[in-house]
Amino acid sequence: MYLKEKLIRFLKIKNIILLVAGIFLLFTSVWIILSLMSTYWGDWETVVNAKATPECILYSIIGIIFIADSVISRILTGKASFYSSYFEGDLDGVISYEELSEVMLKSKSRIKFELKLFRILYMKKFDFSKEQGNETITLFSKKVLCECKNCGAPIEKSIYFTGICPYCKGSDLFARVLTDNKFYSISNDISCGKNSPSYYTPKFFNGRKVLCIINICIISFLLFIFLGVGLNSVANYFDEEYLTNKLLSGESYSSFELIRGELMDNILLSAVFAPVLIIVLFFLIKRFLAIRTADKCSYQFSQCNVPFLNIGNLSTSIGSHNSKHSLKSILKAINYRYLKNCSVEKHGGILKIALAKKIVKDICPYCGGPIVGAVDENYKCRFCGRMIMDVIKQN
Repeated sequence: MYLKEKLIRFLKIKNIILLVAGIFLLFTSVWIILSLMSTYWGDWETVVNAKATPECILYSIIGIIFIADSVISRILTGKASFYSSYFEGDLDGVISYEELSEVMLKSKSRIKFELKLFRILYMKKFDFSKEQGNETITLFSKKVLCECKNCGAPIEKSIYFTGICPYCKGSDLFARVLTDNKFYSISNDISCGKNSPSYYTPKFFNGRKVLCIINICIISFLLFIFLGVGLNSVANYFDEEYLTNKLLSGESYSSFELIRGELMDNILLSAVFAPVLIIVLFFLIKRFLAIRTADKCSYQFSQCNVPFLNIGNLSTSIGSHNSKHSLKSILKAINYRYLKNCSVEKHGGILKIALAKKIVKDICPYCGGPIVGAVDENYKCRFCGRMIMDVIKQN
């Protein structure tokens, strides 16, 4: 609702195309330059004046720009999607920067900058205002009705966020929201995840966990090989005894230069690929830590009987005695999409995890058409023409 959906879909396709093209251009260009350096090592004038050198440098720069554009765009659209989902789940229509700062572990100035940028690029239907001297984000006008599905009793928004109906003591609560002539509902179907940790994790979660461990082992092995070959080649490059034995070994070497050329190939390859492997290994380890957090949290969530859980109650279960560190770990797991059907929110001055929270864009019960353009509690479907009573009531 708060995203420019068509633009986001276009950017996702564009990011994939640019990433593939950028990796191809960068890899091929660097490979050609390394081959020239290895072949004409020491003869830098030949390397610089080679016909392929300026083209490879140009394509390398273009490849880096493509990759950077793809990565930055993916990060920014991901952040915009987080803000959009948070705005949709809000029932007040006004969000403070302090609230977002605590939820996202970012400074207020950074959040303000991001939202101003995103409103230009990726987002819509919110504005900036001041309430009692405090700067806030104002969403398009909302009408909200919170109810208990178990007994049908209307409840206050503040009670909704405790997750307990004061009448029947049930936790099966939902809110009906009308904003910008669009209608949707927010429910906390906690029973869906009861004793089911897999409800809070993506499909094939255990497979992803095993695959991540295998990838870490493979990258670590390759890194060990490249470092070993590179260091050994450096040592042999300056070892006269090794060069002499190699020349006299009967292999097809006619000079020290040919042997050093082969060693230089190994050194250059190690110098390029070892740092790349280190970076890849770093991000794989970060993903593995996020998977561990998701594994522990999903079990804890499945044992919970209420749809809102205080962050502080999770610290011990995920192996941390610091609420801020716990929140940071949970946010990483959510951003990596290893945790689903949950979100971090702040209610009553307390940071909470909303469990089994679903936002459903409601449809006509007669024809299945989307409810769009609703302005009061009685709505006439624009597709089948039938009247839908009690769409929403204003508190």
